[in-house]
Parts: sequence; C-alpha cells; structure tokens
Amino acid sequence: MLVKRYEPLNDIRKSFDLVNAIINTIGEQTTQQQNVVDFRPKVNTRETEDAYHIEVELPGVKKKDVDISVDGNILTISGERNVRDEVKDEDYHKVESRYGIFSRSFTLPEKVDISNIEAEFVNGVLEITIPKLKVDTSSKKIEIK
Repeated sequence: MLVKRYEPLNDIRKSFDLVNAIINTIGEQTTQQQNVVDFRPKVNTRETEDAYHIEVELPGVKKKDVDISVDGNILTISGERNVRDEVKDEDYHKVESRYGIFSRSFTLPEKVDISNIEAEFVNGVLEITIPKLKVDTSSKKIEIK
C-alpha cells in the first residue's frame, strides 16, 4: 500500500486550475477567427528532485508566436497557431487540424525560483523548467544566551 501525505490545499488548487481553464476559454475566439477552431495544446507536467517541468506540444507553431509570463504565482503560456495561407479550403475533403489563439495557465507552488525559470523550444515541444528553491535541511545546534 502506498502512503500518501494528505494535503488539503491540493483540492483547492485543483479547483482554481479548473476555474482558470474555464476563464481562459471565454472570449478566446475573435471575430476574424469565427470560422477557425480554437487550438488547445496538450500539456505534460512532471516533477523532479530539483524542478518542475511543463512540456507543451505546439506543432506548427513558431517560437516567436509563443509568450510565457509569470504574474504572482500564475504561469501563463499563450500564443497563436496560424492557418496556413497558401492552402485553399475547397481542396480538402476533411480538415482535423486546429488553429487559433491559445492560452494555458498554471498555479505555481510556493517554493519555486521564479527568477530562474527557463524555456526551450525544440521540434514543436516547449519545455519550461521551474527550479525549486533550495531548503536547508541540515541540523544546527542553537546556543541559548
């Protein structure tokens, strides 16, 4: 049996992530893109001993069309996947590719080093590395004065 530490704030954090996702989907589609389906990139998150990692699948998106920002403890990844201009719609029998504006937000844990967040964009995958703050766990004897 796996013993898991009970953290009641995780349920609250998940609720905020859900609310953020709902808010981000409202009004994303502009009037000029009403015929375009919104693009929602797939995201993988993982945690290592030293950092948190967010991998975002962005096939067909250029690095210059992606924006990453941190406001307080909210990390936001936004951008746009543009429709290819040289393609005519009448040539297609079926179109499953999705295009449009996207935005994904994540609530960061409290003990992360925001000033050293790094991002790398390779082969259509954006990987964001969020280092954890080093916590001194060494023991120390304190002298009473």
